[in-house]
Amino acid sequence: MKIGFVGAGRVGSASAFTCIQHMDVDEIALVDIVEDLAIGEAMDLSHAASALDKYPKIVGGTDFGLLKGSDIIVVTAGLARKPGMSRLDLATKNAEIIRDVAKKIMQNSPESKILVVTNPMDVMTYIMWKETGKPRNEVFGMGNLLDTARLRERIVALGGKPRKVFMMGEHGDSMFLPKSIAEVNGNVDLDKAVEEARFIAAEVIKRKGATIYGPAVCIYRMVKAVLEDTKEEIPTSVVLQGEFGIRDVAVGVPVILGKNGVEKIVEYDFTEEELQALKRSAEILRERLNELGY
Repeated sequence: MKIGFVGAGRVGSASAFTCIQHMDVDEIALVDIVEDLAIGEAMDLSHAASALDKYPKIVGGTDFGLLKGSDIIVVTAGLARKPGMSRLDLATKNAEIIRDVAKKIMQNSPESKILVVTNPMDVMTYIMWKETGKPRNEVFGMGNLLDTARLRERIVALGGKPRKVFMMGEHGDSMFLPKSIAEVNGNVDLDKAVEEARFIAAEVIKRKGATIYGPAVCIYRMVKAVLEDTKEEIPTSVVLQGEFGIRDVAVGVPVILGKNGVEKIVEYDFTEEELQALKRSAEILRERLNELGY
């Protein structure tokens, strides 16, 4: 098994580290615009693997040829939102990066599945799919799994125990919990849990500058589902083509992840209110794509 990472910053390197800890990986390739960073992270990760009595081949550099033969490529490359920068400013800058990354992936490892993490994630997932020309099952985004992890933590903090909950929609302010399929033990205020989960990332960023470990573990879980063909049901950003009455936009919905990537989109019988919430998310994302020329 080979995993490629485009972006060797804090999220990319922490994700690679988590995969090394919990999976038997044959090879990892880290590609970053900063060569010393990619090489240094590869060296450090090799030492960490050795301490676990694991000896995968781990390489780093600026050459996208290092990704050749990757079963899945995780894309975290991009700018973080800075003070004074609008969401559209961020999307415009990162769209340029994703277009370049898409081209280079297709030149060097066109058969790879692609997991997009770069923000705004749903928008970047769509652009990656569009620019690579790959089947939609092979290009998908990580966002709602992290939102769900945050929701589960909030439910427990408020005295409940989550059995089955999925955050859906945009990986952003319009995300929502479809209560019709939620299974939670205990008397807990779900609306409060959702509201806190929706904005808690901003609190983390304010205090430490970035979210790292939560995204890293969620990336690992999605990579594992593909490489080990677990067929796990995971909320994932994927381009819809008629499912839930939505077309030509990537948005977070429950899917079955396996060796073929998105093997099935799970179309629950949501309430009309829940369907409208999902469609509102899709409309917001479609507006952003239109602003970027898509």
